[in-house]
Amino acid sequence: MSGFKTLIEGSRASNSLPTGVNLNFYNSYPKFRKVISTRQNHVLKLISALLKNQKIHGNIRGRDTDHQFELIEEGNDTILDRVTYNIDVLNGSSKNVGVSVIPKAVVSESNDKSQNQKKILVHGRNVERPQIKFKIKVDNRPVPFKPLLNCKPNSKIPLDLCLETNEDGTLFYKHPYHFELDEFKVPAEHLKVSIVKKPTSLEETKFVEVYTEEQFNLMVSELRIVHELAIDLEAHSYRTYQGFTCLMQVSTRNADYIIDTLELRDKMQVLNEIFTDPAVVKVFHGADSDILWLQRDLGLYIVNMFDTHQAAKILNFSRKGLDFLLKHYCNVDANKAFQLYDWRTRPLSPEAIYYARSDTHYLLYVYDMMKKDLLAMSTKQCNYIELVFQRSVELCKLRYEVNILHDQSHMSMYKRSKKMFDIQQMYALKSIFAWRDKLARELDESPGYILPNHMLLKISEMLPKESSGILTCCSPIPPLVRQCLHEIHHIVKQAREQSFENTENYSENNSFMQDAKHIDIDLISLHDYSKSKQKVEEFLPTLLGNLNKFNEKLDFIYSKPQEITIFQDVKKSVKCIGLTNIVYKQPYELYLKTIEYKNILKKSAEKKEENIDSKESLNTSKPMECLDKLYLKNQIKEIKIETDIEPSNMKQEVQMTLIKKEKIDDQLSSAASSSTQKPANNSSKNNNFKPHNYENTDFSIYHNQSKDVLYIAKRLQKKNNKSKKRSKPKRLQKTV
Repeated sequence: MSGFKTLIEGSRASNSLPTGVNLNFYNSYPKFRKVISTRQNHVLKLISALLKNQKIHGNIRGRDTDHQFELIEEGNDTILDRVTYNIDVLNGSSKNVGVSVIPKAVVSESNDKSQNQKKILVHGRNVERPQIKFKIKVDNRPVPFKPLLNCKPNSKIPLDLCLETNEDGTLFYKHPYHFELDEFKVPAEHLKVSIVKKPTSLEETKFVEVYTEEQFNLMVSELRIVHELAIDLEAHSYRTYQGFTCLMQVSTRNADYIIDTLELRDKMQVLNEIFTDPAVVKVFHGADSDILWLQRDLGLYIVNMFDTHQAAKILNFSRKGLDFLLKHYCNVDANKAFQLYDWRTRPLSPEAIYYARSDTHYLLYVYDMMKKDLLAMSTKQCNYIELVFQRSVELCKLRYEVNILHDQSHMSMYKRSKKMFDIQQMYALKSIFAWRDKLARELDESPGYILPNHMLLKISEMLPKESSGILTCCSPIPPLVRQCLHEIHHIVKQAREQSFENTENYSENNSFMQDAKHIDIDLISLHDYSKSKQKVEEFLPTLLGNLNKFNEKLDFIYSKPQEITIFQDVKKSVKCIGLTNIVYKQPYELYLKTIEYKNILKKSAEKKEENIDSKESLNTSKPMECLDKLYLKNQIKEIKIETDIEPSNMKQEVQMTLIKKEKIDDQLSSAASSSTQKPANNSSKNNNFKPHNYENTDFSIYHNQSKDVLYIAKRLQKKNNKSKKRSKPKRLQKTV
């Protein structure tokens, strides 16, 4: 009792530790992190010591959190096995276990507990394999599944079992009742709610166990007169490749039936007369698997079904399980310890029978109450009861298909593991996965029984050189791994010999691990999903609209040729398409380029300053000696506007003459100002004319300019004289 109290106190203490957002807040304090790390190391030491004491191999410290829990689960299973064995020895039930009349290949070994205990055992210790009694042997070949129907009751079209080809090119058999399900319409009486009556207790209800063909025929005759059935199945999948149905529970308003489908496996197709009748409603809960099991093992199909799980979704319940519905509507606590029960066990224990009955006994009452709630929610536009029937029809259209191995079958397990394997490890994973599948089909065992997934991943990751290393990766060691150890070791040796040169398959296998597109949430969304437990979509709608359209509009920027000549030498004849010709340079190289560019700018500026200074020195040396010439050079001369007005036509002719006098000597300027009628004709003839009274002056530089000015003045004078001779208007002069 003291140990049990200690466990309770430890559980309470662990539950009081902060989690989620609070844990992130506390981790911001160094003292908290230090205390947690020390306690964590201490707990790992204790667990490691316990595992070593029980002779369980494995280093718990060198693993991640998921693999640590797996090692603890394996240790608990091993310890419980020893406890169970010791209890059997004390009770005397294990004295004759070694002596068995049943052949060794027919007997399956599994965990067990004493029946004297209140807890329900998960598996029987010695259970005969029921597959050996099947009249139709199990076919695990990777071929399309052919329906088991011999006849088709309640049909609108005849039975047609022909192979068809899917869009992907795979072969399959069409659903035998696909047309009937498409044409199905819910009867009007099933859309209404009748008076709801509470179910009677299990003790007051008629109960029938069906193990023989006579009992089965009597049950079928009783079911033909009812219009509402509650159905559930119990199956086994651990010691068989495809799985098989072990038990069927059927309940009416007045009776409960439990049918041994292992004994009556080939007699069950008679129920198609009732199960495919559109006037009879069949109530299931979570029929996704039940529909497939009925097709695979019994050749049964369903028409007109009401799935309470789909109704719970529409009613938006917090939980959709059958245990929640039984508690919500019937105030009944369901014992879920039997979910892992080995339903191959015969005879069934009273506790197992009670659990099987309770699954369907209250289901019709739950069906009535859910219809009442759905009708209260319904409107004129939408009848939610009919919506549940429509969703149930889609479940009835499901087809069972045999698992077919292909090149990518192992990838689903690999992606769930979130590991990164190289070429050798991936080769080992794929090869061992195929070997396990082949052996499971031959022996009709589940792949998990032959070699569990976590052990397969461990062997593929470690690639042990010796066969003993393979056994080290498996704890506890599966019996078939020990028998086929040589084959597994041969596959591992082939994997270690694989070359790393071919990396195409490796990149394809690890393509799903690439990081998703980065989105800056601070700029796009105001919500923070980092602390959310729910899965958030990668691209959420934002106020910016569709970001992909915006990116498409910006693609033209990178599609046009671009020339970048600052940091690299690019010839004009070379055309840069996009950004392909850009050469990446280090920041220090760019810094050196900028320094060179600045030096070039400084040199060009200094040259310009030197040219300006030289020009100023020339201008100050020569023109200072001839002040009149410099003065005349910078002046804009008068604009003469002459207007000739004829008295008859009243027209004005404005002649604007801009005479720019540059570098004219004193005699020319004085002559032009005294009289405009006598231009300097003598000066034009005399090319060696020089002004007087200026000493130390070289006028040769003005020779050509003075000649041009005199020539222009002479032409203007002639033009004025001609205009005066033609007409003698009154001359008006304006000086601006």
